Amino acid sequence: MMTRTHIRLSKKAIHAGTAKQASPAEVNTARTAALSLLHHSVQHRHKQLALIRLLNAVQLSADIDAVSWDHCLTVAKASASLRELQLLYAMRGQCASRQAL
Repeated sequence: MMTRTHIRLSKKAIHAGTAKQASPAEVNTARTAALSLLHHSVQHRHKQLALIRLLNAVQLSADIDAVSWDHCLTVAKASASLRELQLLYAMRGQCASRQAL
């Protein structure tokens, strides 16, 4: 179980890792934190929060698993516009091709 303190620290790590002056170590820590928060949101069946966590992970070029993508796409299908869905599928494609390199 993820405590409030862990969530707060993870959010701070993501903020630091996405800053322009972030070091490679900060980016790596942020990537790990983003995935941790995403997995937590998926595990707890969060909807909008899972989408936010997904966007954080994508921004950090994290290696996002299929279960997380599937959960977020299911959520988006229920609440997003067609354009938002197209963007999600495009992001998934970009992440998959980047990971294949």
